[in-house]
Amino acid sequence: MTYRRNVPPRPELRAGKPAVARPPGTRSGGRLTEARRQEIVRKAAALFISKGYANVTVDEIIDLIGGSKTTLYSRFGGKEGLFETVIRQPCSDVTLALEVNPKGSLETQLTQIARAFLKSVLDPKILELHRLMVSIGKTFPAAGGFFYDKGPETAYGIVTAWIKRQQTAGRLARGDARQLAVLFLDMLIGEHQLAFLTSGRKPSARAIDCTVRASVRLFLNGTRK
Repeated sequence: MTYRRNVPPRPELRAGKPAVARPPGTRSGGRLTEARRQEIVRKAAALFISKGYANVTVDEIIDLIGGSKTTLYSRFGGKEGLFETVIRQPCSDVTLALEVNPKGSLETQLTQIARAFLKSVLDPKILELHRLMVSIGKTFPAAGGFFYDKGPETAYGIVTAWIKRQQTAGRLARGDARQLAVLFLDMLIGEHQLAFLTSGRKPSARAIDCTVRASVRLFLNGTRK
């Protein structure tokens, strides 16, 4: 005679329903894990950059990231929504890099802003995204406007706020804070960004250091009390 152990049935069998496998990269309830979301954004960014926004089809996106059209639209709002997510992430990285330690001297703080900004905007991924946005800006002005608002405009706003704080504290002379912020950031990237976008030439560490020092000195000579 054989005896069987009293093993309770699995929950899915108690209900009389077959077990349904959860898609990889999802939590309970069908939510994407952060790792899976980052993977999708990374793959989609590479696809948009290599082919251009207009040339990428929804089917190509699905083939690349997996899932279904329903998932793409429910999670990201379709191709357009996914593209906005692709833009938002690197723009957020740039603006986060502009956080400044307020305890340093004006020169120290401004140098920190300059180095962090240049390091971010000269990152190859950011430069390729910039090239893509320039190429589609006229055809898809909404996407171009989104990129400008989340990227350059936000960076200008952060530096504008920093300048206003220094003006209020009496460390910098009065003036149009936003205009000063635009002038400062633009003179940092002008030469290096244009050289990379037009010829692929990357600036050396020494060239970047010279640009930062000259820009900080010029700005403070013109604005410091």
